[in-house]
Amino acid sequence: MTKRCICQICTCGKHRCPHRPYGIIGKGDQPCAATEYRSEFVPREGGVRESFKPEYALQTNTAPLNDETTHKHDYIKHALDKPRSFKPEEVYVPRGEFDSLTSYNKEYTPKGGERAKLIKHEGQKTISAPFEGDPTYKADYRKWEASRTEPIRHDGGYVAPSDPFKGSSTYTTDYLKHQGAMRQAIRPDQAVLQSQEPFDDRTGYRTDYIRHPQQERFQRPKEEYAPNKSALDSLTTHKKDFTPKEIELTRSMKPNQQGYQSNARFEDSTTNKSDFKRWEVQPIQTHKPDEYRAKTGDMDLNTMYNSEFTPKPLAKVNAIRPVERRAVDAKFDANTTYGGDYRKWPGGRPPAIRAQSGYAPPNMPFEGMSTYKGHYIPHAGGPQRSFKPDGIAYKSAAPFDDATMYRTEYTQKEIEPCPAAFLETPRSNFILHHMDPTGHKFYETQQEAAQSQYQQQQQQQPIAV
Repeated sequence: MTKRCICQICTCGKHRCPHRPYGIIGKGDQPCAATEYRSEFVPREGGVRESFKPEYALQTNTAPLNDETTHKHDYIKHALDKPRSFKPEEVYVPRGEFDSLTSYNKEYTPKGGERAKLIKHEGQKTISAPFEGDPTYKADYRKWEASRTEPIRHDGGYVAPSDPFKGSSTYTTDYLKHQGAMRQAIRPDQAVLQSQEPFDDRTGYRTDYIRHPQQERFQRPKEEYAPNKSALDSLTTHKKDFTPKEIELTRSMKPNQQGYQSNARFEDSTTNKSDFKRWEVQPIQTHKPDEYRAKTGDMDLNTMYNSEFTPKPLAKVNAIRPVERRAVDAKFDANTTYGGDYRKWPGGRPPAIRAQSGYAPPNMPFEGMSTYKGHYIPHAGGPQRSFKPDGIAYKSAAPFDDATMYRTEYTQKEIEPCPAAFLETPRSNFILHHMDPTGHKFYETQQEAAQSQYQQQQQQQPIAV
């Protein structure tokens, strides 16, 4: 009885243990029928959820507009007074000497010390023994003798014509050139818009305008400059209040650049030196993979494409030529509705529109009622109807024709689910046998487990004398 790993139980190539990350050769493209979605998902009945979108309705109000705002209601006008002038207080300047002694200069005095020495650690010792071991690629991979696949060719039964090629196409034989004269323009003649009369430049401005004499412009007399006779006082508040004072320069607070020196002995004992213990290093143990065992039997190279898509006799497709056009021997009629209905009218310059000088204002007073207020009638208007199409899809009463070529010609095959997908579940036929120290799990079938348990019971029974 042999114990198998998950890599040996898997038949789809998608299940493998972390110690063997590569799938089985030749079984990596097969689909797995058992998935977590099919085993865990339970279908439930449900309908279409109703839409929470509110109905579109325009809210209208027939109450008159109230033009009273919070600004008009709450605003109160206050009298404006002339702003008062503000004079700043006089600057108080203390007198006496400045004490520049700080706690930093008083407590932090320069001290002597030696320069710290470098701490050098011993180099790591390397193992001089050579590496012994074979990688999984060299141990598991084997070269197979592969033969070249013969190409699949389909014979359509095409027979080449025996007549020589004439070199004339249907375009050159059916298309005939016709000679046509140049079409005359239907554009009207521009000579009608010209006039021989002289240009009349008399306008209402030139005839009615009366020139009046201009009055002289009023000019204000310029005031003469009168210089100030009093002497200029050049004494400012800066010269008056800020008098020169004798003070010493501020000493620098910058510490001395000399390093800290000490005559005491440097203590190099660290937690790493006191607590660390050296342990003996052993070489890494390599895991040797299992030997590859080839399966017995011949490989079936027959595919679904070669078995179902067999060559079929085909005939040459006939050329689809357009219908030949017959030439018309009748005379071309160039009369159009535009040429028959259009008439040339005598064109002339329109008369000038001049203002009438005999205007007489009415004697009746203005009533204050305009044509807009008299003729306009207000109508109650509602929201405009939306022309947006509804979201209801087109429905047909005819049954849906789902008979496709895939459904009619495809024959369903039974796909056995991968036994590795049901491991450690009630549906699995394998039971966990043991686990090695490296974490590799090995399984056995329920029949093998029952047989081994029966043999143990037989061995434990006492032998009758």
